[in-house]
Amino acid sequence: MKFDKILQYQKIDQELMNLESEVAKSDERQKFAVAKSHLEGATEMIGKLKSEAGELLAGYAAMKEKIDALKDELDEFDGILDDVQDANEADHYLKMVASIAEKINALEKEANGAAAKIDQVNDSYKKTWDQGVKATDVYKSAKADYDNLVRKLQPRVVEIKSQLNALKAEIPENIMNAYLALRTAKKMPAFVAYDKTKGVCGRCFMDLPNDTKSKLRNVGDYAVPKLPQNTLRCRRAIIDLKERRK
Repeated sequence: MKFDKILQYQKIDQELMNLESEVAKSDERQKFAVAKSHLEGATEMIGKLKSEAGELLAGYAAMKEKIDALKDELDEFDGILDDVQDANEADHYLKMVASIAEKINALEKEANGAAAKIDQVNDSYKKTWDQGVKATDVYKSAKADYDNLVRKLQPRVVEIKSQLNALKAEIPENIMNAYLALRTAKKMPAFVAYDKTKGVCGRCFMDLPNDTKSKLRNVGDYAVPKLPQNTLRCRRAIIDLKERRK
């Protein structure tokens, strides 16, 4: 099997990966990522505070409604003792009034606590909103710098991808799939030469499993070692590129 096309593809693709790495490790990308994280954090916190404020306001309104209803109920007892002659009946009414008043006092205390909490949440909301505004400005600036870097490299990226697409059509599907799987696994270069003399990978120089060696008997043979995920041994596609000495 001929591997000149996949090796050519790999060489060009490596330049693409270098450009991707350059962008990923750039100051522009790092600043953009930090700014985006801060903005997302502020946005999330604003949402939480808004939701919390809504719940507190709803609870406060419900308490005020109960207080008003109890006060209306209390008003109904106004002057009721004027016509009461029986001491037991009077005591009954007084206990009812005291009970209602106690409920009102408890609810008012709870409502005051809720009002204080609402004020705290509102203050936090305002501060977080201001932080969000600043974070938005920083994000926009960082994104503009990052976009400029990407735009600067884009012509070369487009050119490389065009070359890769043209080469891809000339590479067998099974070879291409093996390459892409190794690229995704960050095992680059994916296809490397077999050091037949030592029986090792020509890239990492690790010893190869016997079943892999057995598949590399002739020039043009290739094999991908099938190993457990936690192994430290080579996982690249090994190609036999050299003729055996006679």
